[in-house]
Amino acid sequence: MKRFKKSKATPAGFDPALLQYCQGLLADLPGSYRLGWNDKEVFAWFDGWWLTSEFFPVAQVDAHGYHTVHMAARLRIHGQFGQTLPADWLFAMNYAETKAVALLKLIRILHLLNHLGRNGRALPLRIDLDPRICHAFSDRIVDFTTQLLQGLGLASSQVLFLLFIDRDTTDLGRALMQRYREHAHQVGLGGFGESPHDLHRLWLLEPDFVCLAPRFIRRAIMYPQVREQLLQLMPQLVEQGYVLGVEEIVCGNMLAIARQMGARFYAGQWVSQQLALDAAPLPAETPLPDVALSLPAV
Repeated sequence: MKRFKKSKATPAGFDPALLQYCQGLLADLPGSYRLGWNDKEVFAWFDGWWLTSEFFPVAQVDAHGYHTVHMAARLRIHGQFGQTLPADWLFAMNYAETKAVALLKLIRILHLLNHLGRNGRALPLRIDLDPRICHAFSDRIVDFTTQLLQGLGLASSQVLFLLFIDRDTTDLGRALMQRYREHAHQVGLGGFGESPHDLHRLWLLEPDFVCLAPRFIRRAIMYPQVREQLLQLMPQLVEQGYVLGVEEIVCGNMLAIARQMGARFYAGQWVSQQLALDAAPLPAETPLPDVALSLPAV
């Protein structure tokens, strides 16, 4: 693919020294993993697939408009013929432990490098931890993440994690959340509402923030009963001090419901469009032409 034809020049905004540092970290891993780049991004090669990073803004809304508070990373997987695969397809593969841990380290490097190069250092980055693999192996890369951040010159507070926990992984997830908090990371609970035990996990884990499962905001538009339930429960949780995030907002009606619930964080296509509009420069005023006035003689 043309996109994955490596460029000799470092992409604009990326630090060559940091690229070299990360290449050295990958050289220490068992197996053959490598980074490449074009004129816009860094990508990675893993087991016959190309991996890339995609980012979307998470914003707050106030009387003055929309303000991006952090960026969230998404993994994208591409085949040799250009096909794009969902990230969970790769995670669902039965890799041995050594290879799975190497994959997680590679993805961590990929997201952080692209975030620094494309988004800069001003905004924190949120990384989502997939439940099918993170509880088996993610505890193995907490210390690696700390080492990586130090090498990249980033503070731990600049990286947040969103953890997805189900009934079978509550204890492991709690231990993983504690480990990241020991390194000064904020940790949120994702997919809230997918399980009847979510309220119990919310009180047990006390996350720094909680993200509503996206399907509920979609259903709230279609079904008044769902909307009424959300507007009854979520404001109560917010009043108790829980920070709520709502994502995949694609229209103004969804945003209105999210605001009624008391959400603090907003993300989705609609929000990204509003951020772009707020950031667009106002059109320059067209100067009025000089008009020569002819006064009548007195």
